[in-house]
Amino acid sequence: MYTLIKNQFNKIALTVGILLLVPGLGGIAPAASPQTFHVGSMVWDASIPFYANFIKGQKEAAAKYGIDLDFQNGDSKLETQVSVVQQFISEKKNLIIVTPGDAEGIVPVIKQAEQAGVPVIAANNNVGRGGNIVTFVGSSNYDFGKLQGKLLVDAIGTSGQVAYVLGALGTDPQVNREKGMTANWNASQALAVIEDWLNKYPSGTINAIVDQGPEGVAGALNAAQTGRSDVKFVLGNYPETIKKAIEDGIVYGTIIEDPYHQGYTSVEYAYYWLTDQKDKVERPQHYMANPVITKANAASVPPEM
Repeated sequence: MYTLIKNQFNKIALTVGILLLVPGLGGIAPAASPQTFHVGSMVWDASIPFYANFIKGQKEAAAKYGIDLDFQNGDSKLETQVSVVQQFISEKKNLIIVTPGDAEGIVPVIKQAEQAGVPVIAANNNVGRGGNIVTFVGSSNYDFGKLQGKLLVDAIGTSGQVAYVLGALGTDPQVNREKGMTANWNASQALAVIEDWLNKYPSGTINAIVDQGPEGVAGALNAAQTGRSDVKFVLGNYPETIKKAIEDGIVYGTIIEDPYHQGYTSVEYAYYWLTDQKDKVERPQHYMANPVITKANAASVPPEM
């Protein structure tokens, strides 16, 4: 049984006795469409580094399939995200792709899109119950959390004192990765949290730190520089910084999410749906593989962003 120290940035709480649950691109170019389809894409916070390759994937798919893609940033505010989707509806977009920051909070405007006859695809972050969508493209965040849990067991065994850094509260990854395994996705906040833990808990009193995303890599580097080799780090996602940290033995392991293909597939599915090739759209969700990366295979696997 683990003792779990949970933190959503600077809010620290102790929870005792938490049960850990362990458990193509390319090819022939599409035929020319008889019309240009107008698709709106809203990402809840485009400033997060993870979304750079997600957006790149969306734009490259739009170029390949001849789609007029209107990309808008939700600016991490629910009211902005709702406003963007409402604007897409009023502009009579043929289809809307959403990556919401609040799975439940976005549902009412998804219903508005449905009433207006505008289909919606969710990508990377899913929508809550009651929001009828064509499909969801991304990871099973519950399974992602279970994979992190397995990495944790591999790293420290089946018992220990574990600190857990949460992502932005209410997002699909934050909610379901936590469920599957038992920092607003902000690197500086994650570092501050981890530094505080390392100062508060001396060597031998904390066994591992798990971060739902990649932001904890700065804290792992700090731990290595201050001689805290007693703490194992399990992270999420696989940018170049984490790849190097794993190869250097600073991070124990991580899980790949592949933002580029999530973005690309979401627009590709929009094209299939709008050109009456609905049989090519995997429904009700298209879960992508989440490879596990440790020092054993990091050298042979390129970073995801």
